[in-house]
Amino acid sequence: MTDKSIKKERIIEIARNHFYEKGYYKTNLDEIAKELNIAKGTIYNYFKSKSNLFVTIVEEDLKNVLEDVRKIVNSIEEPKVKIERFIDILWDKLYEFRNALKMAEISQKEFIFEEDIFPLYMDKIYPIVSELKVLLRKLIMEGIHKGQFKNLEISAVSYFIGLSIKAFFMRFEDPVRYEDKEVIKEIILRGLLTC
Repeated sequence: MTDKSIKKERIIEIARNHFYEKGYYKTNLDEIAKELNIAKGTIYNYFKSKSNLFVTIVEEDLKNVLEDVRKIVNSIEEPKVKIERFIDILWDKLYEFRNALKMAEISQKEFIFEEDIFPLYMDKIYPIVSELKVLLRKLIMEGIHKGQFKNLEISAVSYFIGLSIKAFFMRFEDPVRYEDKEVIKEIILRGLLTC
């Protein structure tokens, strides 16, 4: 690894901590530069803007999630176990990223459609999220074909699963508890399993 790539990775690492802890709007590039002992301009040598840095981090993290989900889909495990593991992976990443998701109490839709975020989102994040949806539908279809899941409309079920998980992290009135994951899994599996 070159010095330049090491520095870029270090910026991403420190920025990730700030975004995860404070959210997008409360994260300050000056603070990141200070923690790294570099000039703020050095960050701009690697990233065009704060939004570009943020989307790079989200993209990197989602690619890791996607790789884990691909392994699950291609495994020989039963569909029930695959769905449980899919939920575990999504929940764990969202739990880690929960403060950034709240983004100063602004909705995800408003955030995504901000002028400097939207093109980056469509180019980098949307394709990954779309593939995650396809893989989830594939898992549900497999469970239906094996007779383990009820024969429900696949798009509606995958939408419900994604929405259920996301809804837990978008609530502002009380903090998300990691243990809530088991409740969500139980509700989803009871709705899917044939017995």
